[in-house]
Amino acid sequence: MLFAGHDFAAPRRTKDREWAAVAAVLGAGLRYEGFETCGCGREPKYRPHTSAQVRARRRIAARKGLADAQALALRDPGDA
Repeated sequence: MLFAGHDFAAPRRTKDREWAAVAAVLGAGLRYEGFETCGCGREPKYRPHTSAQVRARRRIAARKGLADAQALALRDPGDA
């Protein structure tokens, strides 16, 4: 069992592509956090939702020499 973060919303059980994205995010050491624990900050951090988004960000990471965690946190892979 692994703590995914306070802002984690589990995909439906049948959504394998979304669960693959969750596994990649957690495997890279990222968590689904974004809101401040005190409730004063309201800026959730981006995390990919599908395995296709994970693959795109990993391609960018390989091309630009970024770590997986950095690439998976990018809202737009073109920003790298």
